[in-house]
Amino acid sequence: MRADPCRDSRFEDELAALLASKQSSDDAVAREALFAALLRLERRALIAGATDSTLAKIAEARFLVGILRDAMRPSRIAPLRSLLRLAAEPRRLAEADLDPV
Repeated sequence: MRADPCRDSRFEDELAALLASKQSSDDAVAREALFAALLRLERRALIAGATDSTLAKIAEARFLVGILRDAMRPSRIAPLRSLLRLAAEPRRLAEADLDPV
C-alpha cells in the first residue's frame, strides 16, 4: 500500500510549523507542550500510513526536543552564601583543632 504524498506533505508542514513556533522557547511548559504535540503528530502520521521518511523526520524531531527538554530542566542550585559558609566550615574546624584548649 502506497502512502498518499499529500498526506505526507501535510504532516511535514505541520512538523515545520510546530518547530518554527517554538524555535527559541526558554519556557519549560512550552517545551513540554512541543514534545507532546510532536508525539501526537507522530501517532497520527503512523495511523494515517505516512512514509518511513516522514515518520523518521517526526521521530527525530521529537527525540531532539526530548533531549533539549530533559537537558534544560532546572536543577536545584545552592545559594552562593550557603556554599561559602560550607567552604569556610572545614577551615573553622581545622583552626579549632590547632587552638590550645
